[in-house]
Amino acid sequence: MEITERANKYADGKANEAITTAIAQAYMDGYRDGYKDREEEIPVDLRDNKTEYVDLGLPSGTKWSSDFEKDEDGKVLYLPYGQASCLNLPTKEQWEELKTQCKFSSDYYYNQLRSVWCIGPNGNSILFCCNGYRELNRDANSNECYFWIKDILDEDNNTATSANIFEPNFGNTKYIESGMFTGFRLPIRLVR
Repeated sequence: MEITERANKYADGKANEAITTAIAQAYMDGYRDGYKDREEEIPVDLRDNKTEYVDLGLPSGTKWSSDFEKDEDGKVLYLPYGQASCLNLPTKEQWEELKTQCKFSSDYYYNQLRSVWCIGPNGNSILFCCNGYRELNRDANSNECYFWIKDILDEDNNTATSANIFEPNFGNTKYIESGMFTGFRLPIRLVR
């Protein structure tokens, strides 16, 4: 056998061994880094980065998503609380800050509330459209705006907190929190 053939055989085995070792090491390093981030509760957004956030000038520095989360078809995404709770939902404190620090302006269509603008102290704004929520596969309360609030789950009643923007009387918009059955599907609003 020629020296060239021996050299090629030797190199072939060593190259495969080196590549396999490098890939295995990269896997182990990534696993350890992810585990460490979880232990330190470092939030990592693994989404597709299509969510845009708006700085409303809130004292806490919280930024709210410019719109509700959308599915692959561009339609508002509705999730039950169990799935939504894994996301960066606003807390009760962040919702309270939004209500107290911002001004709200309602849009109507034939005397029905259709959307509410939220204007921050710095003049930036976000829009809350009245999309209602879903029971089974049907829409409910489409003249109201709902979204999940990150909260401690009330397991006895299977409820979690939701934000609700509605109007019991024309020109009298209300902004409240309420207990919502965790199996209902609500639109998702994110914060950062």
